[in-house]
Amino acid sequence: MAHNEAGLITSALLSITSQSQELLTISEIIVVISGSDDGTECLVEKVAAQDNRIRIVVECEKKGKIHSVINFLELASNDICVIASADVIADFQCFDKLYEPFLADQAVGMTGPRVLPRAQSGDSSLALRLHRELWEVHHRVALRHPKLGEIVMVKKEFVANPPYVAGCDEVMLETAVHINGGKLSYAPEAVVHNFGPTEISDYFQHRRRIHTQHLVTREALGYEAATFSPLHILAPLLQLVVTRPRKLGLILILIAIETRARSFARKDNQRGNVPVSWLPLKSARANLAISEER
Repeated sequence: MAHNEAGLITSALLSITSQSQELLTISEIIVVISGSDDGTECLVEKVAAQDNRIRIVVECEKKGKIHSVINFLELASNDICVIASADVIADFQCFDKLYEPFLADQAVGMTGPRVLPRAQSGDSSLALRLHRELWEVHHRVALRHPKLGEIVMVKKEFVANPPYVAGCDEVMLETAVHINGGKLSYAPEAVVHNFGPTEISDYFQHRRRIHTQHLVTREALGYEAATFSPLHILAPLLQLVVTRPRKLGLILILIAIETRARSFARKDNQRGNVPVSWLPLKSARANLAISEER
């Protein structure tokens, strides 16, 4: 799923085309390009010229990622599908590791990887340090309560007709799996890398938007994301402080920003300010260590 991802789309695609494929075979790669005007499509065409599995679908109007996800699921020919953002890099064995829980339990409907933020220019910024700690907390939450994101593998029978509300696309898929009686499974040995914002204002707005979407999901569908409840987060936070006491100051800042972001999110939700489509974080794009020009 891509919107103005010229800075990373080639690397993201190559991380998929070069997957190990010991347990599965990648027979098709569908790139849904939504409302892009930065040359993303041309870059995908260059990769597609070398790999006939790649199919490009252009959505002229940007209607939101969940719309593109539903479009992809309708087009995909396989029962097992991987849904990936165009701004993340999958490790070599990511897809195989995502597939293992499906082999172990037929009731599994969706799996997700561990997210390890990748270093980039400006890596010492407070926003990036918070981004790394946030995903460490998410990892520890997911070990107890599956929290799936960035790249997910789904079994189509469990995500047929996912809900379409102003929520996070992965949580929409989790909701569909829950409604259809399937299980979620966290696969920590599957690894994907993302790139965080370098500006605190971007970090704050991102956390505000995510919680707003989680509020919408709970109210509209009765489903809570794993990180929605403070009780799910408390034990991993305490564990992190105990094992890494020098991170206490950073954790306190993380808690303070998260608390304020959730407060603003509640007001946004009350006012109906819950867009289905949103702009990417500029500072996360501007400082990518990986450049398509190299």
